[in-house]
Amino acid sequence: MHLRDLVSVSYGNLARTRGRALLTMLGIIIGIASVILMVAIGQAAQNFLLSQVASLGADVVMIANGSGDTKGGPPSPLQKQTLTERDLVQLRRQPWVAAASAYVISTDVATYADQSLYAQIWGATQDELKIFPATVAEGRFLLQDDVDSRSRVAVIGYNVSNKLFPNQDPLGKLVRVNHQNFRVVGVMAHGGTRFFTKLDDIIYIPVSTALDLYNRNRLNFISMKPEGISPQEAIVEARYLLRDLHKIDNPNGDLSKDDFIVRSQEDAAKNAGIIGQILQILLGSVAGISLVVAGIGIMNIMYVTVTERTAEIGLRKAVGARKDHILFQFLVETMTLSVLGGLLGIGIGAGIAWVVTALGLITAQVTLSSILLSFSFAALIGLFFGIYPAYRAANLHPMEALRSE
Repeated sequence: MHLRDLVSVSYGNLARTRGRALLTMLGIIIGIASVILMVAIGQAAQNFLLSQVASLGADVVMIANGSGDTKGGPPSPLQKQTLTERDLVQLRRQPWVAAASAYVISTDVATYADQSLYAQIWGATQDELKIFPATVAEGRFLLQDDVDSRSRVAVIGYNVSNKLFPNQDPLGKLVRVNHQNFRVVGVMAHGGTRFFTKLDDIIYIPVSTALDLYNRNRLNFISMKPEGISPQEAIVEARYLLRDLHKIDNPNGDLSKDDFIVRSQEDAAKNAGIIGQILQILLGSVAGISLVVAGIGIMNIMYVTVTERTAEIGLRKAVGARKDHILFQFLVETMTLSVLGGLLGIGIGAGIAWVVTALGLITAQVTLSSILLSFSFAALIGLFFGIYPAYRAANLHPMEALRSE
């Protein structure tokens, strides 16, 4: 029997039972569409993480509380708080530091007249805009005098201005935060997000004032921009300085002995990339389970098909069909179901990804590698789960098969 005849017979059998074939393909379609969509979402999440890290600036070095050997992720809020204003002052005196800013961050209710909203209160310094460039739309930003004198002045974000002062000029007005009045000296332009923080919802006040306002004596973190040296060299220098300031005896540079964390944005980008890859693998694996279930469904359907067509198989073998003819015929049928289901699944998954991207929900990216992987997986599913039914059909004895009629 010629190859063309085998393929023709296989497709003819599928056409006669197209309802069953469509239901059999449904599992593959859903599975492949899920894989395409989940991988696209995972890629979008990874790109978002990397973009948020990049928004901090490639040459920014972050210093946070916690053990220096912490691997990736944000510092735990349970870590011992060790960073002080003195650390900031000493860092700013170093010739290799172009700018440094300390932060005390909280969430509080800000009110003006009968308007109120929850805002992020950021205690910062005048170097904030040197490290993270932004535009002041009205007025000015914080000054060194504001920090030194612990002034109650505030620079408000774009959304804060619109919500507290609709149709008003906020400059010079008094905003009440934690039972204290702050005079608005500046309004920031629309800033979007930076590392998962909505810049438009921030109220900046002097870091020294924030320490007094919330009765603290420790900083949340310090950011700095090196000058004349690389970020990695700045990390080494910062560790030496902070160990001396914190009186840490650590001549061997054992990070586990440090009570602070120093990282560059390059380190953060690597961690974000790893997290994104893990997320893609997890999402793809979850969706892949549905493909295995679909493969089992194909095997069951083909097993039933072999049982129903036992007499046909016996007759064909009686007139000279070989085992490999029967085996190939059933494998062609199984592979056809899988491949067609895979192509439809790829189209549906890519279509859904395009729709959610067009709607602005997420930026889902369907890559060529995910398409090729999904298509290959669909073909392998058909081959793997079709072998047993095809093998069983090929090994039926002609006389026993004919008697089953």
